[in-house]
Amino acid sequence: MKQQQGFTIIELIVVIVVLGILAATAIPRFANIGTEARIASIRGVEGSMLSAKEIVRAKWYAAGSATQATVTSADGTSIAVQTTPANLAGYPTAAGMASALSVSGNITCNGAGATTICNPTGFTSCTVTYDPATGSVVAAVATVDCGG
Repeated sequence: MKQQQGFTIIELIVVIVVLGILAATAIPRFANIGTEARIASIRGVEGSMLSAKEIVRAKWYAAGSATQATVTSADGTSIAVQTTPANLAGYPTAAGMASALSVSGNITCNGAGATTICNPTGFTSCTVTYDPATGSVVAAVATVDCGG
C-alpha cells in the first residue's frame, strides 16, 4: 500500500472556500481605514492646537509684557498674539496659530481669515478650527464628512 504524499483536491478546495469566506467577512472591516486615519489625524491636529494655544500664552506670560504683540518660539518663529480683551490676551491670532502649528502630510492649515482652519486635502468638511475671538478649538469629524 502506497502512503499518501499530499493533500487531495477536495481538501484543497475546502481550504480555498474557507479562506474565501474569511476574506469576504474581513475585507469590509478594513475598507474604511482611510476615514479612520483622517479622523485620527484631525484629532491629533486638534490636540496640537490646544497645546500650541496654551504654550504660546505661557510664553507670553513668561515674557512679562502685557502689551507684547508677538512671541518667539524656540525655533525662532514669530507668533502673533492678541493683546485684548484681557481674558484672551496672549492667545495666538488666527495667523499666529497657523505659524505656531507644524503639521505635515496631507493636512493643510490656513490662518488668513478670522479663524485658523486645518483639514485633510480634499475633505473640506472634515476640519479643526481655532477661533481667536473665543479662544476655542473645535473639530468637526463626522464619518461622512471625512470620506466614509
